[in-house]
Amino acid sequence: MPTYVEKKIGDFKSGDYIQGVFYIKESELKTTTTNNKYMNFTFADKTGEINAKLWDWDEDNASRFCVGILVKARGNIIEWQGQLQFKIDFIGKVIDSDNVKIEDYIPSAPYSGEAMYKFLFTVINEKMQDEDFRKICTYVLNQNKDALMIAPAAKKNHHAIRSGLLYHTSTMLRCALTLSSIYNFLNKDLLYTGVILHDMGKLFEMKQSETGLVSEYTVEGTLLGHIIQGINYIDQVGKDINVNPEKILLIKHMILSHHYIPEHGSPKAPAFPEAELLHYLDIVDARMYDMQQAIEGTESGNFSERIWSLENRSVYKSPAIYSDAD
Repeated sequence: MPTYVEKKIGDFKSGDYIQGVFYIKESELKTTTTNNKYMNFTFADKTGEINAKLWDWDEDNASRFCVGILVKARGNIIEWQGQLQFKIDFIGKVIDSDNVKIEDYIPSAPYSGEAMYKFLFTVINEKMQDEDFRKICTYVLNQNKDALMIAPAAKKNHHAIRSGLLYHTSTMLRCALTLSSIYNFLNKDLLYTGVILHDMGKLFEMKQSETGLVSEYTVEGTLLGHIIQGINYIDQVGKDINVNPEKILLIKHMILSHHYIPEHGSPKAPAFPEAELLHYLDIVDARMYDMQQAIEGTESGNFSERIWSLENRSVYKSPAIYSDAD
């Protein structure tokens, strides 16, 4: 009989026998090439995610172990095609008497939603001078406050964590404050507004649960995507609160162009410096986040697994810089 230990996903190693509580981020009934059914999960906790498989399938599992719930699971960690996988021996639902809080078991931003939301307003109220830009930022943040408190920035990619959208936005805004003091020809208010509003369409692109994680996209999000949804939303907000149309046009262009190239969803490249800098702030923050996650999930002296968002590169964790205790 193996000895099962409790570990966080970020600490899993091949050969471990694990027991613990996990959030089901993805759940799917699949069939093998030999026509045997099994459950394919993505388990998550605050430290990361892992693919998990339940081979002893029964017909109730697909409905019992659905996306968005906490489960108690036991099993062993194996390596399959270069990635760790959780082979489930036992799985059961968390019940009230277990006294488990979902916030303790899902990946979350390192700061509270309230603190990051307050920071955005500090910049709006203390750093921005243009009344139209202040007006539209204030309106949008107030209108979407409840969703923003926990909204992720993605389903799978960078900042796909509870309060990830505010984390991504506030980090970009901190960078914008510094860089706009260096490139002092920029219109700071326009840049800050572009940062705050550039990903607001994500609130409509994905179906957000009360956990702050996302399992699927909305129909409109699938057909249009957050860039088009963000442009439509800001266009309507500008009309509703009577903001200068030229300034709304500039904001819409920043949203439209912040992915830079058509292959990434932007049919137009940035046409003015604030839009250009917005793109690089966005990509720097996304890549630094993904590299940080890779470093934290890799043993010192090794390379991470290949990361899709980094053009399938592996990240090296140098033992001269990082120790496994970091």
